[in-house]
Amino acid sequence: MVEMAFACLAGSEAEARHALLLAQSLRAFGGSLEGSPVMALIPTGVLLTPELEAEMLAGQISAVPFALPAPLSGVPLAQRAAGAAQAEVEAQATAELLVWLDSDTLILREPLGLRIAPQARIGCRPVDLRLIGSPWDEAPDPLWKSIYAGCGVEGERVFPVKTTIERQPIRAYFNAGCLVARPEARLLRGWLAGLLSLAGKAEFRTLSGRERLFFHQAALAGTLLAALGREEIADLPPTVNYPLHLHDLVPADRRPASLRDVESCRYESVFDHEDWAVRVPVEADLQVWLEARRWLARNA
Repeated sequence: MVEMAFACLAGSEAEARHALLLAQSLRAFGGSLEGSPVMALIPTGVLLTPELEAEMLAGQISAVPFALPAPLSGVPLAQRAAGAAQAEVEAQATAELLVWLDSDTLILREPLGLRIAPQARIGCRPVDLRLIGSPWDEAPDPLWKSIYAGCGVEGERVFPVKTTIERQPIRAYFNAGCLVARPEARLLRGWLAGLLSLAGKAEFRTLSGRERLFFHQAALAGTLLAALGREEIADLPPTVNYPLHLHDLVPADRRPASLRDVESCRYESVFDHEDWAVRVPVEADLQVWLEARRWLARNA
């Protein structure tokens, strides 16, 4: 059994290219974890070019098919929960920890921050921006009331976190693009089951566009809070999942001087821009490495 397995969603040709770049960055910069298994979770009906399939095979990426449950077809980003659940099934017999990442993630040095304490069942980062999050000093709004009621969250289980950029205290609400789970705890499968249950309730049909977009992530918070005590949810460090795509919003005193100061980052559309190296702090050798692979990171 390996220490960690890495997995991400490859729900499109672009996401599959991102998955390939994620794997390449792990192999290049992952230190003792560079040889960890990498899975790309591919939804039913998504077809990749033979060239990309060959690249993924050469990069030692396992292509794992999965089906999105039909009741979730109208739930934005529900494939993330379904893919994570299938990755957890695949990892249960082979890995102590499953690292579930959004595909537009780069590993930039040995990701030691992904190791969680023995008592922890899952490791999480708070969301970057509040958006639909519930302010700690206000009563929960109808969305969060329905999440807590639907998941069976007792009030004493809810604790505060601070958004990574605004540093605003909100009720526990985690970034679904960076999770470290113990597969035997079945928490990612619980996320999918919770999402299925919540999406079937009448309250889902009354949500605003933004609430629907992040509903899958709110469901993650609800299912984790219902299942775990505070000591079982590890706080991953800020060197993990740095929001490179929001670099300009990060207060100056919390920005890394170089990308090599963080273990992993999310980039979204950063590399779609020709002047990307002016926008972010990158050392010359890493810039050369990334520029040679920038075609993998583009969203077009």
